[in-house]
Amino acid sequence: MSLDHLGNSKDSEQILDDQSEEVGAIENYKYQINNMYNKEKYVNSHDIAGQPGIVKMQQIDVEKKKVQFRMANEKYLRDHPELNTIISVFLFRVLEEKPDNILAYAGRYFDKPDLKQVIEIEKKHYLDNNKNGQNKQ
Repeated sequence: MSLDHLGNSKDSEQILDDQSEEVGAIENYKYQINNMYNKEKYVNSHDIAGQPGIVKMQQIDVEKKKVQFRMANEKYLRDHPELNTIISVFLFRVLEEKPDNILAYAGRYFDKPDLKQVIEIEKKHYLDNNKNGQNKQ
């Protein structure tokens, strides 16, 4: 039986939609209240006996920061491919010469006034020759 003749402006579908929105809002509110006091997320159970630790939310934040740093580092390395070349050439030289004091060797190596030219020459020697040798096999 229809109640349209009584002048009700809302039809039954609209009433059901309104009721389901209210139920959804109440469920959302309950969820937020329950999670606001979620001890697993916000209470550090490891600090009870003086043992240091971080809460789960802090662990999640730390992991997010690690990912952000890794992504930033990856982007930097992609934006500066010469860094890979410099490190590779330096590593070839270290492995070839096997210095006893690597730190002092690195200081002398990277302190050369003509470092750019040295890197270009050694790149051709170490990296380009290796690529050609690998391609021939």
